[in-house]
Amino acid sequence: MECGLELIYEADSLLLLTVQQGNLDILEEYLTSVLNPEKYLNQLYDEGYNQKCTLLTIACLNRHDDIIRMILQRFKPNLEIENDILFGDGNKNQQMCFNVTVLWTAAATNNFDIVKLLIEHGANINHTTKTNSTPLRSACYNGNIDMARYLIEHGADINIAKENNDTNLAVSVYRKHLKMASYLVDELSCDVNICDNDGRPPLYDAVNCGSLELVKFLLEHGARNFPAICDQMSPLMWAAEKRRKSLVDAIASHCSLIEQIEAEELLGSAFACADLEDRDFDEAFEHFTRAFHLRSIHNLPKKLKLITIDLFDNQQECQTIEQLNEIYSNPTRICIEALLIRERLLGPNNAEYRYSLRYHGAILADNNQHYQAMAFWMYELGLREKYSITMDPENLRHFVSMFSEIIFVSLSVPIENLLTVIRVTVEELKRNTTEFDFNLHTLLFLITITSQLLTKMNMSIIDRREIYRYLRSINQHKFVIHDTRSSLLHMSLNSNTIADDFFIERTCKYPCLLTARILLQCGADVNESDAMRNTPLHIFLLNSITYDETIIKFLCDAGAHLDYVNIWRKTAIDVAPNMAIKKLLKSNMIFSLKCLCARFIQHNNVRFHENISTALVRFVEEH
Repeated sequence: MECGLELIYEADSLLLLTVQQGNLDILEEYLTSVLNPEKYLNQLYDEGYNQKCTLLTIACLNRHDDIIRMILQRFKPNLEIENDILFGDGNKNQQMCFNVTVLWTAAATNNFDIVKLLIEHGANINHTTKTNSTPLRSACYNGNIDMARYLIEHGADINIAKENNDTNLAVSVYRKHLKMASYLVDELSCDVNICDNDGRPPLYDAVNCGSLELVKFLLEHGARNFPAICDQMSPLMWAAEKRRKSLVDAIASHCSLIEQIEAEELLGSAFACADLEDRDFDEAFEHFTRAFHLRSIHNLPKKLKLITIDLFDNQQECQTIEQLNEIYSNPTRICIEALLIRERLLGPNNAEYRYSLRYHGAILADNNQHYQAMAFWMYELGLREKYSITMDPENLRHFVSMFSEIIFVSLSVPIENLLTVIRVTVEELKRNTTEFDFNLHTLLFLITITSQLLTKMNMSIIDRREIYRYLRSINQHKFVIHDTRSSLLHMSLNSNTIADDFFIERTCKYPCLLTARILLQCGADVNESDAMRNTPLHIFLLNSITYDETIIKFLCDAGAHLDYVNIWRKTAIDVAPNMAIKKLLKSNMIFSLKCLCARFIQHNNVRFHENISTALVRFVEEH
């Protein structure tokens, strides 16, 4: 049986290699010599990187047209077998494409001759991939008008859109294929205002790719400027946000006066809030001024909310050109003006606006204005909570970095902010399984910072009680790393626990007695075992570079069982690195009658699983 499987594997490997290398004669000779060549032709072969391909598809990917022609002329392969291939422009842009046929592959690789040949042999021209892509879409993606025309003449459905209702016109525009877009619109009458499921029309794609030609083409053919469903940003607003002035001018001429004014305001705010290398306050001021002139000429004052907030120094937007001129030489005030404009035009839940808040906070942090920076980050965090926006794990980690830097320069961390970030991190741990381990490390670092603040700050009794309440609640969740099943206590005693962040690692170093102490004070289990049944004491002894006897003594005093064994039946004393540590452990060894009984049962191989309670079974197993 094994020999038979080996022979099959060798034959498959030989066929695969033959096609990959383009050895036409060897392949033809082999296929004509076997009784059922279609069996091999219709089989999916492993191509590496989880690819599953037929020989035809492999030949197509490797541009071995002569092999494809031979197979189609001599045999009758199934052309509708679905393949999974790795495809894209260069290594960085490659992605898995699932359920693709050889016809889709030929179209995607821009092989017009093979596309025609496959259709002549009956390939399904409208087969859709897992993402609902078609051969016609591939032709549009590549800008191959001749191929697209041929496919349509032979029955391709122009109205089949990819998932998210991403149309053939949209992809042609995004890829900057003006001639293809012209063919689709002028000859096939494709609607220039059909939107994807986010409410974005092709005009948005033209702005995204930065093509003035395509923007003008779409506008000339009736493209309208309407807001997207997902974020209420119109193509004009998106052009302003991208600081693409020529596109703003082109689209604005087709829009209402108020849209033109708001585009100027948003464009100015984008220059003021851009990343440092692209920031231009003169450009910002110029566009703010243009907007004010238009408002003044047409008597269109701003409609501002009456409420102000401390974050923006209780400032309101400038309402006259004179007020704007007063802040011309004040970059900080211009930044605040820009943020206020962005909040009004984009909305408080808009991703671009929230990024501006965080970036402004980061600049303040870089200038050692930590409390001001924290205020902007906390405000952005509050917006995420208010509008139920998914938290970014990296953003939560950035809070830890800032808290660490504040502690390092001997400043105090606002307890309310610290507890808010802890609470949000815990909520993310309960919600986001994908980033669970990363977020659990973030929580550990926050607890370490908390433990340091408890010793360094003159904290009120109320704040201390609140901190301990939070930590007791955290321990009740019994969070553990997915693979290793390490608890927060395990992690706090493991020298391999790192943050990969300069500021955090300067403050949060492990093993950490302060962190372990506060975790145990708040209900952590000193004898909890990980996936290898190592207790926190095991982990400390197995991984530490230096051995702090204070930690060992502390764990023993906290009730660590020195006779608990891991999956290799090793106790903490067994894994101790030297005789001095072993001696210290033995001096702290106190056996209860319960422990002695458990050890006796294990030592004498007494059957116990059926005779004692479940809780006692685990206790005995741990000895």
